[in-house]
Amino acid sequence: MPITRSAFQRYRIIDEIISRYPRQFSKQRLFEVCQDKCGIRSMSSLEKDIQRLREDHDAPIAYDKRRNGYYYTDPQFRLLRLMLSPDDMEALDYAREVLTATQGASVAGELANALQRVRQSLDIIREVKSEPMARRVVYVEERVLGGNRQYVPVLIRAINQNRQITFRYRKHETTADQPATPEKLRTLHPILLREVADSWYVIGYDEATGKERTFALDRMSDLDISLDLCNVPPVVLENVSELFEHIYGITDSSGPVEEILLSFSPLFGRYVKAKPIHQTQEVVRDTDNECVVRLRLAPNRDLLMHLRSYGEHLTVLQPPTLVQAIQESLQTTLNRYIQPAH
Repeated sequence: MPITRSAFQRYRIIDEIISRYPRQFSKQRLFEVCQDKCGIRSMSSLEKDIQRLREDHDAPIAYDKRRNGYYYTDPQFRLLRLMLSPDDMEALDYAREVLTATQGASVAGELANALQRVRQSLDIIREVKSEPMARRVVYVEERVLGGNRQYVPVLIRAINQNRQITFRYRKHETTADQPATPEKLRTLHPILLREVADSWYVIGYDEATGKERTFALDRMSDLDISLDLCNVPPVVLENVSELFEHIYGITDSSGPVEEILLSFSPLFGRYVKAKPIHQTQEVVRDTDNECVVRLRLAPNRDLLMHLRSYGEHLTVLQPPTLVQAIQESLQTTLNRYIQPAH
C-alpha cells in the first residue's frame, strides 16, 4: 500500500530518534516528539507506525524494558539514510524516467547489488508522491531496446573466467516463404562484447571455422557457460581487438583501415564536432563554408548507412572507394523516385 507524505514524515522522525543509540527515548517521549513535529494524534497510531516499520521495511526495532526505550538491534541500520528533500525526490523521478526510456528497465536489475543498501529508502521515496505530476517536463526518444540484455553479465563472467559458451542461434529469414533455419547448438570462445544502437553483440572465436564471428544477443537462447577453457589463437585475438577500434557499428569490413575525409556544411559541422562520429575523429578544417573531419576507419555497411543519413549536408572526399560507394547508393535511391517514361 502506498504511504502518504504525512506517514513518510513520521517514519523519518521515528527513524532519526531510534537511531540515536545509546540514548533511548521512552514510548511517551517518542509520542510527544512525533506529536509536536508531525501532529500524530494517539499512542496507538505511534504503535502502528512502529509495527509497519518492522513488518514492511524490516526495521530491527526492539524495546528495552529496563531503560524504557526503543532502539535498533543493528546500530548501523538507518531506514532513510538518504534524507532527500521534495525537490530531490522530483529530480529522482525525472532521472528514473530518462534512465528507463534510454537504457531500459533491466538496468535497475543490473545495478541491484549496488543499490541494496538504499533499496528501502528508494521504495519509500517512490511511493511518497501520491499525486501525479501536473505535466510532463522530460521528453526523450522512446527506443526499442535489444533483447536478452540479461545475458550481458553472464557473458562478462565467461570472458573474465576465460570460459567457452554454448547457445542456440536464430538466423534471420531470407524470404517470407522460406522456413526458419533450425536453431543448432553453437560453441564460441568469447572475446569481447559490443553495444551498438541499444543492441548487444558478442564477438568470439569460432573453432569450427577458425575465424572470428559476431552474434546478436537478441537472437540467442539457452546461453550457458561451459567448463572448457577458451583457446583463442593470438592472431585472432589481436585482429579482433584492433578491428573494433577502427569499425563503425558492428558489421565487419573486407577492406583495410583507411583515412576518411568528410566535408560537412557549417551547420552540420557544429553537430559533428559536438557529437563525434567515432573516437578517431579529428577536425582538419573549420571555416565559414565547410567543416572537414578526418576518421581512421575500415569502411563497412554501417558506416555507409550512417553517412547517407546526412544527405546533402555531407560530401565524402576520400577514399575513392567510399566516394564511389556513396554515389552508387544515392543513385540507386534516386532511381526509385524517377518515374519511367510513358
